[in-house]
Amino acid sequence: MIIYLLYSLLGILIGSFTGLIPGLHVNNIAPILVSLVSGTQLDTYQAISLIVAMMTTHTFLDFIPSTFLGVPDKNTALSVLPAHQFVLEGRGYEVIKFTALGSLGSLIISTVMVGGLVHIIGPIYKIINPYMHLLLIFIVAIMFLLEDSWKKRLISLGIFLLAGFLGLIVLNSNLVPGNSGLMPMLGGLFGMSVLIVSINNENTIPQQKISNKEIEVIPNTKPIVSGATAGFLTGVIPGVGPAQGTVLSQVLTKTEETKDFLIGVSGVNTAKALLSFVALYAIGRPRSGAAVAVHNLIEKIGLNDLLFLIGISLFVGGLAAVLHLKIGKLAAKNIEKLPYKPMCLAVIISIIAFSVYYAGLWGILILFTSTSIGLLPPSFNVKRTHCMGVLIFPVILFFSGLETPILKFLGL
Repeated sequence: MIIYLLYSLLGILIGSFTGLIPGLHVNNIAPILVSLVSGTQLDTYQAISLIVAMMTTHTFLDFIPSTFLGVPDKNTALSVLPAHQFVLEGRGYEVIKFTALGSLGSLIISTVMVGGLVHIIGPIYKIINPYMHLLLIFIVAIMFLLEDSWKKRLISLGIFLLAGFLGLIVLNSNLVPGNSGLMPMLGGLFGMSVLIVSINNENTIPQQKISNKEIEVIPNTKPIVSGATAGFLTGVIPGVGPAQGTVLSQVLTKTEETKDFLIGVSGVNTAKALLSFVALYAIGRPRSGAAVAVHNLIEKIGLNDLLFLIGISLFVGGLAAVLHLKIGKLAAKNIEKLPYKPMCLAVIISIIAFSVYYAGLWGILILFTSTSIGLLPPSFNVKRTHCMGVLIFPVILFFSGLETPILKFLGL
């Protein structure tokens, strides 16, 4: 058992690195680990400990760059504007505390939920699977209707379809191998587009106030539970990410406070990571890159395997929460001393470099296109979550049976 904990600690180290470096994600590293396992004497469960620890830690620490630099990935994209409001008020460390509470609280609640629902997930999934495209369309429709005018709703539909066709073409063509196009697509939609706006603003980051006041758990139970519930939904239904799950949970619970929003979105992010592994056991389908890596190591997940995965997640979650608070406080204390625009420029360069590394020269074209689409939401003052059409639209077409005829029409 000690050896698994040691590999978990190594996973925490790597997950901290991927969480703090914009443009880098566990999903990009996990396949490399799987290939290393096949060529070494590394035990399967040692590798799984490493992967699960990486993924869990990443979901905590990726809120630090999205808070202070405004560089989210698809999982934290929705938190950027509320988090920036806190930062500009000198309250950035409060965001760190809220997201630590949301992530750890939802991880614990999700574990409890798994115990009660794990045996009915499979049957429910079989019932809704033929209607999955209708469920996804319903979720997308809610996202459109949350815009405050029909003009914005039509614009949102246009952005959703532009992003959707981009995803359809990149993921179903020979431009880049496998899922290598995800890096430049998501890097452009949710990274470069945010950075370009940030680097052109004259805002300077004020000195952050470091409050040691503890956040009480009981008054924040509602957003924690709603985040865990939405995470359960996004962990099972393909294409639905934390952004959509958070908005849905807010609609259902009528949550409006910014702090509740931040707690909820961080909770969805971490709960989804755990429940993507649960989906392996319940329905035999991975719902994240890390879950795919685990699936490649263990073709059929048994109950003991699931308990092992959950145990590692809980162990790592406690340590990751402490690490998140420590590094977040360090960032809050020093962020106003750092050159903001040069840092943004350095991150832009890193996203370009990662895009070329994963997708070759085609990655530049994909990155340019996705960045252009990503600049549309702030230009028209609509939600950036509509850009998630890059993943949801292809999934809708797949489950509706329209993917093949449309690909043929496009000549793919």
